[in-house]
Amino acid sequence: MSRKFGKLPPLTALEGFESAARLKSFSLAAEELNITQSAISHQIRALEDFFHISLFNRIGRSVELTVAGHDFLITTTDVLKVLARGKRRLDFYYRPGSVVWGATPGFASKWLLPRYNKLREWFPDVQPWLFSTDDTYDLDSQEVDLAVWYGNGQWSDVTAIKLFHDYLTPMFSPKHFPKLAHMDNPLALEKMPLIHDERPDDWLAWYNAVGEERDDCISGCVFSDPALVLDAAVAGQGVGLGSLLMASEYLASGQLIRPFSDHIKSQHAYYLVYNSNEPMRPSVKKAKDWLLQEVTSFMKELGITEEESD
Repeated sequence: MSRKFGKLPPLTALEGFESAARLKSFSLAAEELNITQSAISHQIRALEDFFHISLFNRIGRSVELTVAGHDFLITTTDVLKVLARGKRRLDFYYRPGSVVWGATPGFASKWLLPRYNKLREWFPDVQPWLFSTDDTYDLDSQEVDLAVWYGNGQWSDVTAIKLFHDYLTPMFSPKHFPKLAHMDNPLALEKMPLIHDERPDDWLAWYNAVGEERDDCISGCVFSDPALVLDAAVAGQGVGLGSLLMASEYLASGQLIRPFSDHIKSQHAYYLVYNSNEPMRPSVKKAKDWLLQEVTSFMKELGITEEESD
């Protein structure tokens, strides 16, 4: 009976070959893999004997790939990457409830983390891990199961499900500005210092939306993280164009108030992102279902209509 994949080269030699090819040195490859240089040489020789061709040109103490070597390096790198991904997936079976989340720091701290108790009610055995960064990244290299990214949803090689836009409205601390706690006109904000984040949905857009003008919509503190806009407002540093998605706890506790019902919708949105080419473990599927349900419930609590969120 013939082998399904045909006769394969010695697989134990692939890692040594890739390391030597990348580092252009048998000795450095041996050091990287914590084996002897003679072991690396033996692995390379076994591959060359299998193919009956040279994979390296030996030039003094250094080595250079032959044309065939360059060709086989592409295959070897792909094979090792697939094996590494498979190994990482199996690692999670030691922790059957594990789910690795990825999110921006602000979204993680102000929206996702406060809902971990709800996640545990839905899925008592869950063991959540959290990776936070403002950058997009390769899901495989970061070992992230479910990511929440902010943007236009146009990312390659992933599945992206829109969760919601952000909704921005003025917020400030009644503790630090008690005389303005009952304002009912945007003109009352005229003398208050403004707090900004770096999104294009700015104070000028909000003033335009409510049909008012302000001479200076630019001055004031600027933060790259919209969660810090809320923290700065709580600290009394001014009035922030705050995120309704992230401000729930501050508004509920009275640390911040939103004097106006008017808000603007962000141009970009938050998306649930995952690798659709990889099998989804049962724990990840449960966490995904919970997140989508929680988003639906949250939007109802927020009072945002379906038409407005599209």
